[in-house]
Amino acid sequence: MPISEQGNNALSGTQHLDREAFRLNVTGLVRKDLSMSYEELLALPAYAELAYMPCVEGWGFDAKWTGFRVSDLLNLSGLSPKASYVVFYSADGYSTGLPLDYLQENQILLAYGINDVTLPAERGFPLQLVAKSRYGYKWAKWITSIEVVDKEMRGYWESRGYSNSAKVGELAFG
Repeated sequence: MPISEQGNNALSGTQHLDREAFRLNVTGLVRKDLSMSYEELLALPAYAELAYMPCVEGWGFDAKWTGFRVSDLLNLSGLSPKASYVVFYSADGYSTGLPLDYLQENQILLAYGINDVTLPAERGFPLQLVAKSRYGYKWAKWITSIEVVDKEMRGYWESRGYSNSAKVGELAFG
């Protein structure tokens, strides 16, 4: 599906982040805080996979996503034994989180590419979470920081009544 036809439910419109100034910060229950440039992130082992992004509004699309595994990034920081949940923060104030086990077991990607092109701003440049088998509100865009915590947290939509698990096929609310 062309990017122009993909839905975009950004909180405050498309964010335009500067590739040269961008830093992804990893903090929380880690042995070493990270602050990585876009170029440093591109140097991580790359993976590509087809995945469907389903919106709770009834639309969605298949795409080829290219990026690095969240677990590879977290392994660089060294996880505390208490780490169990990972929160993603976006440039527009959005946030969402997922269990560490889900991210590791499903080899979840932070994508910097879609359908063999660099992720455009409308799709979340520089990074979009590819939360397979979860509703689209877990697919955070414009990610600028990641916090590792020891308990489940509720992000932007989850604190407004959306399901925190967001499993496709289950109720999206409550």
